[in-house]
Amino acid sequence: MKKISFEEIMDMEQRYRSTLLNSLSGFKNAHLIGTVGLRKDTNLGIFSSIVHIGANPPHLGFIMRPLTVPRGTYHNIKAKKYFTVNHVNEEILDRAHQTSANYPWRTSEFEECNLTEEYTDRHPAPYVKESKVKLGLEFVEEHHIKANGTLFLVGKVVEVILPEELITDDGYFQAAEAGSLACNGLDAYYRTEQIKRLAYARPGQEVKLVGG
Repeated sequence: MKKISFEEIMDMEQRYRSTLLNSLSGFKNAHLIGTVGLRKDTNLGIFSSIVHIGANPPHLGFIMRPLTVPRGTYHNIKAKKYFTVNHVNEEILDRAHQTSANYPWRTSEFEECNLTEEYTDRHPAPYVKESKVKLGLEFVEEHHIKANGTLFLVGKVVEVILPEELITDDGYFQAAEAGSLACNGLDAYYRTEQIKRLAYARPGQEVKLVGG
């Protein structure tokens, strides 16, 4: 087994260190965040840091890199207060990954990456039409991570759009059936397959399957 100290990590070549540390946390969800600015310029970026915050009321959060350069996603969210989270599927994977390219300020990744903006009556930020699972959020707060200058943004879920058959009778969303992809690091993507669903764990009781 290889042991790597903090000092050894910090001595690594920058790109090697970034690749290693970005992938060590394991599989994460791949999402596209869509926003629109005050000048109606749209922005789309791929993120793997979106996490569940709570269900009552429903909130999600995600990490934004330090504001050392203009960040279209961040500035649009602060300006308009809304953003969308769109699951990445295999059909749009290459185009979704391309949104991570360093396009000029106010260039729309929707246009550059051949993805389609989609709007609803109750949500002003653009969804990705080609995505099968979409969430509309309203920005509520941000937190500065002093350790490295990143930001943690929190949004309230105000709208969910997905095929009805992907939700089971008990409210479980079947991500694998939706074709939603996972990622590891900055450039590796994976299909998902459900192994099993296990019932709520209780002390002294044998683990059971959901419905079993």
